[in-house]
Amino acid sequence: MELHEALRELVAAHGRSILDDATGFRGVLDDVLAEDQASTGDINLLVDAVRFDALNPLVAMIDGGADAGRAVEEAGLRLARNRGGADQAAASWAAAVLGYAVGKVPAAVVLRYRSGRPSAPGLPPPPPTGPPIASPLPQTAWPQPAAPQPSAPQPSAPQPPPAYGVPAYQQPAAFTAPPAAPRQKRTGVWVAASVAGVVLVAGGVTAVVLAAGGDDDPSAKKDPTSSTSDEGPKVDVEPAAIDDRYNALSAKMTEGASGCKAEEPGAGQAEVVQCAVSAGTLRLVTYDDDASLTTARSGRLDYSAGTLTADNGATALYELDPERAGTSDPAVVYWDSKGSLQSATLTGASGASADDLVKHYKATSPRVSEPTTPANETLREFIDINMDVATCTRQRTFFTGETEESKCESGVDGVAVNVGRYRTRKELRADRKYYKNKYDEAAKKGNGGTWRFDEGEAEGAYYAYLDDGTATVYWDWNKDDCNCYGVAWNFQGNLSKLEKWWPSD
Repeated sequence: MELHEALRELVAAHGRSILDDATGFRGVLDDVLAEDQASTGDINLLVDAVRFDALNPLVAMIDGGADAGRAVEEAGLRLARNRGGADQAAASWAAAVLGYAVGKVPAAVVLRYRSGRPSAPGLPPPPPTGPPIASPLPQTAWPQPAAPQPSAPQPSAPQPPPAYGVPAYQQPAAFTAPPAAPRQKRTGVWVAASVAGVVLVAGGVTAVVLAAGGDDDPSAKKDPTSSTSDEGPKVDVEPAAIDDRYNALSAKMTEGASGCKAEEPGAGQAEVVQCAVSAGTLRLVTYDDDASLTTARSGRLDYSAGTLTADNGATALYELDPERAGTSDPAVVYWDSKGSLQSATLTGASGASADDLVKHYKATSPRVSEPTTPANETLREFIDINMDVATCTRQRTFFTGETEESKCESGVDGVAVNVGRYRTRKELRADRKYYKNKYDEAAKKGNGGTWRFDEGEAEGAYYAYLDDGTATVYWDWNKDDCNCYGVAWNFQGNLSKLEKWWPSD
């Protein structure tokens, strides 16, 4: 059982109140978790997350409609600051674990951060009377699963970057924390009933580790690039060999790349290769099986603002534009292939834009193409009500929760149009409410309320108004599973021109 799952069972058994007091919470964890189940660093992180109240703001953001992944990122950023500038990825992991424990954060979000963190025990929290001690671990940018190999222990170096919240992607240097004193057991009557079950689970985890031949001796680790490795032939990192192995992803994978090195594979991974490129870092992964690739894909793809996401089952592509998203995250381009069980991730260095990464991605002659037109069939039907869908071009989204967004040609000079689709009806309604409020507040209003087909039945919301010299028309569609919207503008303030283009009744 994973640590976040064990914590969820504790909350289910004893209530959320165990997350209200940091001292009592630490006592619970020390009592019920085996030494192998969580490092001292893990415990310190979780206790600090309780001490600095990471959970309540996280839950408030999610209940207010925020994407769980983005809410975890924000909560992690605050926790990292409260801990004196500690690793944000680690802090986000702790926030995600607490959120999962109370049923607000999905497991996939926890897994984004879990294995990107170092396996070595962390430093103890700063003393309450002294200044905060920043974690010596460098920030990371995207997690790769990490687990002990059958004949090798868990690596002590931090794994490569997690999904959110770091200015640059870089392979961190190895770090070994000083030995931590054994956690002191403290008993509490109110947690006694849960101790036996969780300890049994922890004991089972320990037995699996022992059966797998776990060894803390660093000399037992195998170098994946070594030609004398007992685990098979060394990984060939010559450009021609990489291009040949990853041909299903790109015809010229190492175009513009240098310094390619084999990295320690994580759980579900057969091979990991990392290369430097002018805009940042290229990371290539070959997976053991379809399930491992599916897990990696689901952890990568999201619908944050500033993203372009395409998943057709056989292949997937994802772009993150931090400038459009309004974050300090690094730019990302990811693509994969289920047929080859491989993925490639370009992560931007500090200052690199999403367009810089896309330029490099295209230079590799990728087999997975960027989507260029609206994909969802119901959205295409929505567009065709009053425009030609063939004139629409996909772009990165502006709002969290959008599965896709496109810019379309209106056919009328001076009328600009964007259309998009949300994942859920709830997210569409929030968008509708925003434009209704703008309509209500506008000094000059056009039609408002609903639009109709010829037979007269109301089909969706419609609001037309003039605000700060810009005329705007918003409309959406009530059709099931559409969650579609359109916004048209005339920046010369000609509201009547907009309404003639798209009459509401």
